[in-house]
Amino acid sequence: MSDDDISLLIEFLDRSGPEVSGRGLIGLQVEQTAMIERFINGRCDDAERRELSRFLQLHPAWIRWIAERIRTGRDAGESSLAAGE
Repeated sequence: MSDDDISLLIEFLDRSGPEVSGRGLIGLQVEQTAMIERFINGRCDDAERRELSRFLQLHPAWIRWIAERIRTGRDAGESSLAAGE
């Protein structure tokens, strides 16, 4: 994931409302779910990032959920590196 991706999330987090907890990708269209998963895994292209940006502006409650998933993945990766895997 590039610094631009993280900057985009931080910018959204600064403008978002209360945190949503206990919510997964339930209720989203298949295309939206796939796009969010690609973003989390750092595989979105520029067009998808713009589309995700528009989606998150309309549905800011998802921002914290996405950020938490990214943070969890990053923390797991750091733990693996520290363990010598």
